[in-house]
Amino acid sequence: MRRLGKYATTVVVFLAALALPASAQTSSAVSLQVSGLWNKPFGGGLDGLSPGVGGEAQLRWSPGLFSLGFGGEISSHDITGTDRIVKLTGAFIEPRYVIPTSSQSVALYLAARAAVSQTTFEVADLTSTGTGFTANAGGGLLIVLGSSVNLDLGFSIGAKGLGVATVETVPPSTFDLGSGSNVIVRVGLAIGL
Repeated sequence: MRRLGKYATTVVVFLAALALPASAQTSSAVSLQVSGLWNKPFGGGLDGLSPGVGGEAQLRWSPGLFSLGFGGEISSHDITGTDRIVKLTGAFIEPRYVIPTSSQSVALYLAARAAVSQTTFEVADLTSTGTGFTANAGGGLLIVLGSSVNLDLGFSIGAKGLGVATVETVPPSTFDLGSGSNVIVRVGLAIGL
């Protein structure tokens, strides 16, 4: 929990330091966003997982300073000291709010994300999957690159329930994966449609 507190403090300080003038999200009401991401899981059932990379895509509706995105994400991780692979996937909804200021080229935003997520372990020929819920909060910067293209630099921190996994054995066996936390950094493009 202390580590989670340190990350949250870092996020708040980062936002305060980046409080640049900003007024608009995008020039288009609907946009497609594609991002690469770095995901560091930690704590509880996620201890022992290496940081991983992945990607996400979302469709975003932006009628004004408030916007709403719907999409999916995936990242791949190693279990330290083994040849096992863990995939973290999710389908999410993400509301955002741009802090209104005077700039037309840079926007600072706050965001929350709720996701139905899956944790998939691949061990030799066996696969086990648990379904849980993830909740993250964070923010970022939108930088205008063109009339309908923005660079999105974002981050979030949150909690992840891993659910109950079913191992594909005969007969199948189940076990509770517990919960954990994550820190995610994203870099992507938002393209107006």
